[in-house]
Amino acid sequence: MSVARNLSTRQANGEIRWAPQLRELLAFQKIADVLGDDAAAGNLIGTAPEEDRDIVATAVKTAFGKTVAPLALGARI
Repeated sequence: MSVARNLSTRQANGEIRWAPQLRELLAFQKIADVLGDDAAAGNLIGTAPEEDRDIVATAVKTAFGKTVAPLALGARI
């Protein structure tokens, strides 16, 4: 997954503090299988800490070629 590689590289370079770990990547695949890539990408964005969420959203946009909104439960992200 290019998003994970991008974020991992940024984390290694000290640009961000968070990058998805295996559990988030497995969750991405499970959600994508059931609900599709947009929902899985939105969940990944919503999983990211608030301080890194914009960078994660940008990485997702770059990889998917479109803006994906974070999944939210009511008013919460």
